[in-house]
Amino acid sequence: MESWKRLYLLLLLLGMGLSIVRGDVYAVIISGGRNKLFNHERYWNDCAFLYRTLRHDYHIPQQRITLLMADGDHPADDMLKAEATRFASSPTDLDGDGQPDLYLSCTRQHLDEAFNRLAQQLTADDHLFVFITDHGEIDVQGRTHLWLWGNDQLSPQELAACIGQCRPASTSILMGQCHASAFVAPLHGQGRIVMSACAADEMSWACKDRPYDEFVYHWTCAIARHDEQGRPVASDANGDGRISMQEAFDYARQHDQRPEHPSLWAWEASAPARWWLGVTTTNGIDDTPAPETTPPAVYDLQGRRKR
Repeated sequence: MESWKRLYLLLLLLGMGLSIVRGDVYAVIISGGRNKLFNHERYWNDCAFLYRTLRHDYHIPQQRITLLMADGDHPADDMLKAEATRFASSPTDLDGDGQPDLYLSCTRQHLDEAFNRLAQQLTADDHLFVFITDHGEIDVQGRTHLWLWGNDQLSPQELAACIGQCRPASTSILMGQCHASAFVAPLHGQGRIVMSACAADEMSWACKDRPYDEFVYHWTCAIARHDEQGRPVASDANGDGRISMQEAFDYARQHDQRPEHPSLWAWEASAPARWWLGVTTTNGIDDTPAPETTPPAVYDLQGRRKR
């Protein structure tokens, strides 16, 4: 593209209020589960749906997605099935391509190692997305924590310290655990958006009609622009062909039918409407085709691709 045309396009996009972001998107998916008695199948479903969305709808390379889930790829039973009558080992194929996806157990050691590695990899042009689904709890002393695998715990301050090692251009954090908003204040920071499924004194809830968690399920539907079965959803409120963090949050909140109160905090009021996940490394302009240009794949509840 000739230089004057590129300049014109940049000025046009800026005039539309869109965020021009250079760099790559990195994602961390966290689902501790605590132990097999508490590690519900819906947590795996939450992670798998999001992972497929990042891989297939946003074309984020596998090597830029860190998966920390339950006991990792260990073959032992680590998951309570949706019918709550038996245990199973978590499937290792999250994206339905027939090949195992590499993920580690969600222990404090692996969490620290993952963010230490990202602190070395991320540049000042990159974007970090952190997703959490799992159990949050308030102990008898009133302290909130997130359960990791093996009955380990992580406080809001410890999570903030892990993420704080990284210095990307921007960071978006989505939390679906109980008492999620108790984690928001410690995560405040320059260039950050923090979304939570429920208030600090609330439980977060599962969907009534499918084995997923309510808020994060609808949030993932929003950014994918389709549900887990590939049926389109109307999440692009302004019709610009992209799903901003604000649009995803608004869609999920509007469709959340459970007794929980999602929240969104942003370091800058306009940031959620300007940030999305589709960025490229070529020239700072999002050249990736909008998600609806590729027909969505359809999966069953175990992540097996149906079409």
